[in-house]
Amino acid sequence: MFEEEKKKLEQRKKSIDQVEVSKDKLYSAVQSGFEKAKKERLLKRTKLIKRSSWSIGIVAILLISFITSVNVSPAFANKFASIPGMERIVELIKQDKGLTAAVENDFYQPLNLSQNKGGITVTLDGVMADKKGMVIFYSVHSKKKNLPLEIDYLKLNNEYNRELPVSDTTFWSSAPPTIEEKVFSSMMTLETYENHILWDGNLLWSIGLKNGDKVEQFQIPFKLKKTDVVSKTIDLNKEVTIEGQRIKVERVTINPIRAEVKLKIDPNNSKKIFSFRNLKFINDIGDEWIFNNIGTAFRSIDGNEWTISLQSPYLNNSDNLKLVFGKIEAIDKDDAYILIDTESKKFLKQPEESIFTNLEVENNKVSFIMDVQGDYTMLVSSSFVDNEGKEFFIKYDHTNPMPKVRDVNGSLMKTAEKGIKLEFELPKDSIENPLRFELHSYPTWIEEDVEIEIK
Repeated sequence: MFEEEKKKLEQRKKSIDQVEVSKDKLYSAVQSGFEKAKKERLLKRTKLIKRSSWSIGIVAILLISFITSVNVSPAFANKFASIPGMERIVELIKQDKGLTAAVENDFYQPLNLSQNKGGITVTLDGVMADKKGMVIFYSVHSKKKNLPLEIDYLKLNNEYNRELPVSDTTFWSSAPPTIEEKVFSSMMTLETYENHILWDGNLLWSIGLKNGDKVEQFQIPFKLKKTDVVSKTIDLNKEVTIEGQRIKVERVTINPIRAEVKLKIDPNNSKKIFSFRNLKFINDIGDEWIFNNIGTAFRSIDGNEWTISLQSPYLNNSDNLKLVFGKIEAIDKDDAYILIDTESKKFLKQPEESIFTNLEVENNKVSFIMDVQGDYTMLVSSSFVDNEGKEFFIKYDHTNPMPKVRDVNGSLMKTAEKGIKLEFELPKDSIENPLRFELHSYPTWIEEDVEIEIK
């Protein structure tokens, strides 16, 4: 069956190769997609609940990439041959060893359920779930090209109509507003929290697609199969020291969809830690399971307790598994904030060799540039505090308004100098200078060769 499917793919590849497409346009589309997806992942580092209202584009080379760049195992090839729309799933998970292994081991539940409205067809392709979370794969097909759609919301309700918590969405896109193709695929992930449990039963998946001022609502019910998979939890309670900063690895929990590492930071450390993006598992033959691009890193308000998602080695050969830290993003606590004086229009406090520039105060608005070298990393918090302790939240287009909080309108925009410009309105309330922004990220690092055995 695989040989027959391979011949079909080769024939489709030849027909695709005959299509003349501008390399510049392809490169621009792909780069824009990567940058946009990266921006949405990194901006989730705050604990604000963000509204999924991103412009939907299309992967112009989805099938080409699958045919030319993915080397699949025989088990995976068989799954591709027998499951409708599997090429779209492969494109989304091909960089994740854990999810790929889950498909190979019959952990993927194909659904292929569709609903059509107004020339738009939404298909619930399939789902994977374990005791900890869920990944839902879906696709959208439009009869019209150049349809400027946006995702207005994504929801999942259980049979008691209780909405389950969505942790992240991932999709590849070309530059908006022009949609070059008619189909796009994406995945939606959920993680269970205390008092939120996923179990077998009737579920209702919903998506709202916005076209101009109109939101078309799609609802697709499905039955989730029960899983008997048991989590693997390893209590470690081992402390490591990296450039003088003490970190305790409390435990590791491994599920088929993702693995979690629980860390505790010594509050007496001299540095504030921003991220563990280089954390990974590695086995004795060199296989790696890296920071999970469909998961998240949760940290306590004081920043001393972390739960970090990694790709899962649950269904792989994970003998002699080790946890490796790599570089850690951190800065001295004395430098972990900036102070702005809106009257003198100056930075009163910022890190040495700062990448904050171009502070302007005009027309009751404050703006400055963060030199992130083309990255989309948000360096400062989404709120600031004045000298009297009053806190104001900056409300962006992608954030929901929060009740009973002081907020001001703000925006983020890319600059020609590969930076990000943050602009926000001054509060209508009286404020006392200076304004303080806590740093949530900064490109300074600590690193030592530290690893822990996971037995």
